[in-house]
Amino acid sequence: MALDVVEGGVRYLAVPVGSPARGTALTRILAVKGSPGWIAAPPSIREWRFTGVTERSGGTMLFGPWMPARSLASIIELPAEEALGFFVRLAEALALLKERRISLFPLQTDAVLFCDDGSVLFLPADVMRELRELRPFATNCDAFECIHNPDKRGEDMVSFALGALLYRELTGAFPFTGESTEDIHEQMRKLEILSPAEAAVGTNAEASETIMAALSRSTRGIPSLDEWAERLRAWQREGTLRAPSAAGKPAEAPEAEVRRRTSQKRFRRRVFWEKNWRTVLVIAAVVVLVGAGLGSILKGLLAPRVTHGDTPRQVVEAFYTGMNRLDQTTMSACVIGGAGKGEINEVTNLYVISRVSTGYEGRSNIVSAEDWDKAGRPPIPSPRTLYGVTGLAVAQAQSEPQPVFLVSYDKWAPLPVNDEAAAGLHPAPRYDGHSVQDRVFLKADRGDWVIYRIDRLRLDPLRLN
Repeated sequence: MALDVVEGGVRYLAVPVGSPARGTALTRILAVKGSPGWIAAPPSIREWRFTGVTERSGGTMLFGPWMPARSLASIIELPAEEALGFFVRLAEALALLKERRISLFPLQTDAVLFCDDGSVLFLPADVMRELRELRPFATNCDAFECIHNPDKRGEDMVSFALGALLYRELTGAFPFTGESTEDIHEQMRKLEILSPAEAAVGTNAEASETIMAALSRSTRGIPSLDEWAERLRAWQREGTLRAPSAAGKPAEAPEAEVRRRTSQKRFRRRVFWEKNWRTVLVIAAVVVLVGAGLGSILKGLLAPRVTHGDTPRQVVEAFYTGMNRLDQTTMSACVIGGAGKGEINEVTNLYVISRVSTGYEGRSNIVSAEDWDKAGRPPIPSPRTLYGVTGLAVAQAQSEPQPVFLVSYDKWAPLPVNDEAAAGLHPAPRYDGHSVQDRVFLKADRGDWVIYRIDRLRLDPLRLN
């Protein structure tokens, strides 16, 4: 990602923003342009910032002080013995950030630069986050998604990234990869993977165990950054990361492919049932409803929309506030085509689950986020959970006849039920939250305003207190 440009006769280190960076996207990037990155050269550390913006034929570029360097993305392409020294520098630099009480941030292989003077440059994390939002999944996949576990924070998050990077270095492939961010995250939570020692013949057993511990695939604790630095230095000093006979392309044990395929099958089966058991309930409920009230359904289809006569803003507000009431009827009336399909399906599933728990327990276990927020956000004991939106803000970006709105809100939703939660090992909380921003497009349909497109602009995890 990092390039060099000459501006006013001075050489700078530059990062392309891309031609799509216009309007709101560019405004968000410029808002965080001055946030600091870090140049770590233990025992010293200093700030590095983008200092300007320029236009080139390829689009907008941010630039800052020039540093001759190589990216982490290029380092993991080197043979393991050659790359190990760079991993030592990375672990020592991260340990220094922790020591100086600088908040740790997600790593990105094209945003970590190994400078020729021996220091490590971490490009500003806030800027990199905004740039990721502009890039397609294919670009972010190897650079970020395959090494970032969204369920981990701080030192554990960075340790996971180091484990994933070293796994890639030793075996030639990331431990978790897929066709979408969601697929990769599900693998990080559930997929049984081969250890590096199994996937690449000749890998040092201690290194393999350390990597598996970092990836939460071991009974051992997640290694700290200080432990990573110490062990990496030892492997470099002793030359024991991989056996000398294992030089060159990593070789896989003969039985490893069979185990890999078996693990993938178990993973796909588990994900299928976790994702579709609610659908089965919905289908059963729909069958009952169709049998009992076909006439009422047909009547409802022919009736005017419940949003008939509403302004575009009111339609947008009705769609999002409908989540708090599990009101899929109103939400469906607000949209056309496939807009909002994911949210409506989610609300439909939760509505059925809510009715079932009400029938068996006399109350719903799904708490409205709006009610929870008005009550001062009290703790929610298990098995109760949370769903809906808070802090809804609707700003008009374009007026009629083709109205467009920017919608910001906090989205709260139940966490997936995994084996540990089912066993009662982690009883709370049973929900998580994200700060979300959408761009919503409306048009007139049969005399009513309807949403025909929703673009997700931002989805950032919220810290639960």
